[in-house]
Amino acid sequence: MGLFRDLGNKVEKFKQASEAAADEEASHECRDCGEKFFADRETCPECGSSDVTPLGE
Repeated sequence: MGLFRDLGNKVEKFKQASEAAADEEASHECRDCGEKFFADRETCPECGSSDVTPLGE
């Protein structure tokens, strides 16, 4: 079982690092739920809100 636990820990660390990198590179953010994403959208893909704004403005 130790092998699977170690693999699970490594996958979780990779997931967290990937999410952190994605947040740093995101170009848009939902003002309602805080979700960050790359595409210019009229609605948030996470919560459906129309309060989406480009980052840096």
